[in-house]
Amino acid sequence: MTNFYLTGSINVPDVDAAFALVGENLQPNVLRVPDGEPGDRANWVLTQRDLFLDNPTLDVVGDRAQVRPGVAVEFGDVDYHSVAAASYQRFVEVRRTGVLLPESRFLVSIPTPFNAVNSFVEFDSQVEVALAYEQALRRSVEELFSLVPASDLAVQWDLPTELATVEGWFPNPYPGNEAIFAATARLASWIPDEAELTFHLCYGDSKFGASPFMGDPPDAEAAARGGRHILPRDASAIVTVANGLSRHVGRRIDAIHAATVATWNRRAHWQPLQNLAVEPSTEIFLGLLHAEDGAEGARDRAAIASEFLPGFGISTECGLGRHSHDQLDAVVAAYRELAGTRELASA
Repeated sequence: MTNFYLTGSINVPDVDAAFALVGENLQPNVLRVPDGEPGDRANWVLTQRDLFLDNPTLDVVGDRAQVRPGVAVEFGDVDYHSVAAASYQRFVEVRRTGVLLPESRFLVSIPTPFNAVNSFVEFDSQVEVALAYEQALRRSVEELFSLVPASDLAVQWDLPTELATVEGWFPNPYPGNEAIFAATARLASWIPDEAELTFHLCYGDSKFGASPFMGDPPDAEAAARGGRHILPRDASAIVTVANGLSRHVGRRIDAIHAATVATWNRRAHWQPLQNLAVEPSTEIFLGLLHAEDGAEGARDRAAIASEFLPGFGISTECGLGRHSHDQLDAVVAAYRELAGTRELASA
């Protein structure tokens, strides 16, 4: 069986629709089930904006916060737990009624502090502010585990800023990559062994317009075209981050999802995967499936990747929240086709 991975967001109106889409189309291949992150949560870490820009312990210049001299940085409530707990109640109900399989786990995805400060904080203040935000975020994660049984949870840490920094697209406010991995390992240590721990190594989604992860468009024509304007050269940064996590995280890592891009169609793009050094129990999911070329394109990319990595599951490069309805339908159809593909069964 080819295992699939969903990173969190799905273009559906509500959580019941997300659970129904997974149950009707993607199980048993998807057992870590997100709630689709509908509504404002489709804006990802941007939901945290006011915690930084309306924070009385920080100075704000334009649209960026910075440390105020002589003032300790503090954060009020960071709340990823309340909505997750409410969605979990719906998850339990639809699992009870058979919409989802009994072995399904509820997936909660959370951006790391590095992603938050990269979005809202001046470079020279990012490390100090991230540490203060981390303390508040820990309280939310602990509250999550008081509301939802650990044995029913998979917690995904989102790492696009980490991956882009290792790629060289952002300057690193930390003293080297190892400090990034150590900071991420602290977050992993909050997750009880009864829960699953996963990481989402993301570049953003290359179908859409310019973002910090895609580079500024060089001209008006490129801006109108949309899509990514800079591309990762190959899987090297993915391997660097995955291996760094494996070195630093003390507990079991259950899965790592790695974004890839449709233009990786040569062996040189995938060859770095042969240097992946994670534990045998860690599942690897590659973002091989793209709406524009569907199951056929995923098979072609999987054939090359499998020369260098003998076993992996399949995913899209990022979440499904920004897919149009037609793109979402195309991806779901491709997932269903790949589920019955014999040549991917051992991946």
